[in-house]
Amino acid sequence: MRLPFNPSLLLALSALTLGQGVLALPANDVKPPPLVEKDFGNKIGIDFSKTSEYKKETDKAIADAYAACKQYLKDKEKGSAKGKPAVVSDLDETLIDNRPHFEKTPKFSWPGFEAWIKQADAPLLPKTAEFIQWARKNGFAIFFVTGRHEGLRADTIANLVKRQVAYDGLLMRKQGDGGGAESVKVPLREQIEKMGFTIVVNIGDQWSDLKGGHAVDCEKLPNKIYLVE
Repeated sequence: MRLPFNPSLLLALSALTLGQGVLALPANDVKPPPLVEKDFGNKIGIDFSKTSEYKKETDKAIADAYAACKQYLKDKEKGSAKGKPAVVSDLDETLIDNRPHFEKTPKFSWPGFEAWIKQADAPLLPKTAEFIQWARKNGFAIFFVTGRHEGLRADTIANLVKRQVAYDGLLMRKQGDGGGAESVKVPLREQIEKMGFTIVVNIGDQWSDLKGGHAVDCEKLPNKIYLVE
């Protein structure tokens, strides 16, 4: 079942067949694979996140993100790299791990998820956290581009501070904006570029995090818990 995006369905409980999702992709070549009905579901996604295949796909995506950044640094040494380098990352199920909430809440509700966000106590996905820390230490600005709305800014910052995440910008959905994720995130990446940054890596767990260009390289992390379009 494919669901149109709106705030009440930000985390509609479905899942995505990943297939090619761990490949490094130029931003303009991002093409989501077909969805498969039997792969949808909260429990399926959580169970999958505990498998060796999930670990393999995560490791591959993160390794490719490192490789893209290291290539940029080599190009910079040669004088062929342009702009100030940046990494763009989604938050939920890319850096922030919401599985503790989903394991206790089989049926999704947006008010329940907002209440979880407001606790500001979610753990991090360690591989992404380590990559972001490395990238920032190596001269990449870190921007989080998230579908969370502005009303959750303070709670989101509190969670990032609690987990000691250093970053340079947090770009969020405008309050009341019910547009699709791609329509929200593409303009936010454009804003980053207009500041003079080159987005070397854009990493997310949804195809809608990656579609629409404005990045050199895209990395798709595995997530079979839900789909955001």
